[in-house]
This record gives sequence, C-alpha cells and structure tokens, in this order.
Amino acid sequence: MNLTRSRILHMLVTHGPAPAPDISNALSLTEDAVNRELERLTRAGFVRASEAIPSNFNSIYTSDEPQIFQEMAQVRYFLGLEI
Repeated sequence: MNLTRSRILHMLVTHGPAPAPDISNALSLTEDAVNRELERLTRAGFVRASEAIPSNFNSIYTSDEPQIFQEMAQVRYFLGLEI
C-alpha cells in the first residue's frame, strides 16, 4: 500500500467517516489524488462509500475495519507471527 492510501485509511480509521474534499483538505492532497486512492481502497474492500450528501453530491467514505483486521491477520499468519 502506498503512502497516500495509508494516510487516507489512517484518517478514516482514527477520525471517522469523511467526504473526499474533507480528506483532501486535511491531508493537503489534491482532490484528484484522493478520489483515485479512495477508488482503489474501495475496490480492495478497505473503504466503503455511502450515499452522497444531497447538498453537494459528495459520498461519505468510511473504513471497513473488519476487512482491515482480516487482512492484517492474514499477513501475520503469512509471516509466521500468528499468536
């Protein structure tokens, strides 16, 4: 996972759901970069997009924590770190 995706995911896990423009502003990234990485995180199952906010058409993104923890468990198992 690249640094930008990691930063976005960290923000969603620690600060909760947010629309792409808020993520962009908080992380000082372009909206294009954030949207591109959110698409990748969504396809990978780490992030989910909710319905768009009616006033501005922005989806709210949230982390899919069970998916993240499942992936982490698989990495630990692969590395022989399973407890």
